[in-house]
Amino acid sequence: MRKVIIGTILLAVVLAAGCAGIGSSPSKTVEKFVSQFNEGNYDTCYDLMSSGYRQQTSLPDFVDICKDVNPDKYEFIEVTKEYVDEDNAVVDVLVNESSIAIKFSLKNFIEVEPEFEVTTKQIELVKQEDEWKITDFPYVLT
Repeated sequence: MRKVIIGTILLAVVLAAGCAGIGSSPSKTVEKFVSQFNEGNYDTCYDLMSSGYRQQTSLPDFVDICKDVNPDKYEFIEVTKEYVDEDNAVVDVLVNESSIAIKFSLKNFIEVEPEFEVTTKQIELVKQEDEWKITDFPYVLT
């Protein structure tokens, strides 16, 4: 009888933990956004945005933003840190950021060259209905 009670309690704990969103983290949300964006699954990316963002931006507008993003501006490298404070979080991501350098020379007069810098950017998230959601469009992940 004791084994049955202990087994029942353990099963209840495991089921409760599963419903509480174990496995869901701000970092996983960010990584999921990156992978879904790269596959062109903008509707899935939209679902990863906070309810406040979705109230201000419709799905068609979101898709337009996704399609208009400059794919050469940022290259996502990895998540480096995660800071969680109850229902708010910040995820640090390492990205390769490009910029344009205009150089002057006597031979070609003006030369435009891309320059790249590895830098850390932050993504803010909020917990809603036991899931982490991104609060603003994350250009650095695109």
